[in-house]
Amino acid sequence: MRLVFIDESARDDAYYFFGALIVDAEAVRSIERALDEIAVLVARAIPTFDPSAEFHAVDMFHGKGAWRGVPLGWRVKAARLVAGALSRSSGVFVFRGVDLVAQRSRYGEDSYPAHLLTLGQLLEEVDRRLAGLDEADQLGLVLADEHHSAAGARRSLRDFKLAKVPGYTNHPLTRIADTMYFGPSHESRLLQAADFATYFLNRNATVVERDLRAEKAVAAVVRRVRQITVQEYVWSPPPPLVSVAAPNDTTPRG
Repeated sequence: MRLVFIDESARDDAYYFFGALIVDAEAVRSIERALDEIAVLVARAIPTFDPSAEFHAVDMFHGKGAWRGVPLGWRVKAARLVAGALSRSSGVFVFRGVDLVAQRSRYGEDSYPAHLLTLGQLLEEVDRRLAGLDEADQLGLVLADEHHSAAGARRSLRDFKLAKVPGYTNHPLTRIADTMYFGPSHESRLLQAADFATYFLNRNATVVERDLRAEKAVAAVVRRVRQITVQEYVWSPPPPLVSVAAPNDTTPRG
């Protein structure tokens, strides 16, 4: 059985993303060990840093939370080391997103909820990848960070497994076991790794860096994360069709 650690990320009200880190036992051990070693390395250089601190990507990038007292140089080094650990692992990463502006423009009030739509697209791709990684009797177990929509996500997964759900999936999910399990990310290095990869691919896709150093640092991280990324796709529906009147149509306009 493989474990699938998923995390969600948004960019204002413009984009919504999910990332999934699919790992076998070897990847679990190597990523967990690497992140623990990186935390110890930072703590040796910065005595105020707690080696049990969470690798929360937004805090690492902006120097907030547990990373508040860590100098920029060390935060950049830690991010590159985490990305390197992912690139050397046997895990694979799936990144899916939805362009919310285009979705609202196309469908208006009929738009599917962004969270469930992106989750459905992600899980369908995870299901397909699991089928290509293992024998037919092997399954994957999905684990996610605790959040307010856990109940809805579990119900959706159950629906996705029973049949294809119009607007969400194209076929039933057959390679995902049981339900979706939620836990605190600060206690899981693998959830932290999924958060890290999702955040940086989000930032790369949606932010134009104003600082050259930040641009180089993000590019270096993204380059390593992409070494294990098997799909990186943002769905942007086409604009609504505009009806054009025939040349001899004299119907009043307004």
